[in-house]
Amino acid sequence: IWLIGGARVVDDFIKKDLIDEYIVTVVPCILGEGISLFKDGNPEVRLKLIKNETFNGMAMLRYVRR
Repeated sequence: IWLIGGARVVDDFIKKDLIDEYIVTVVPCILGEGISLFKDGNPEVRLKLIKNETFNGMAMLRYVRR
């Protein structure tokens, strides 16, 4: 399953430890406010960076659980 979205979409999957891989894209723009990527109260998930790429000025970071 490929999940795209913010905290509301992935919250239950994180709490049930169902996410094997995280892909986070960093867009070089400081918004000041917005939708949180993760909700409060989720367990800590230790990640290992397996790949990073840049394209069109953005950085895509690919992680797996440790």
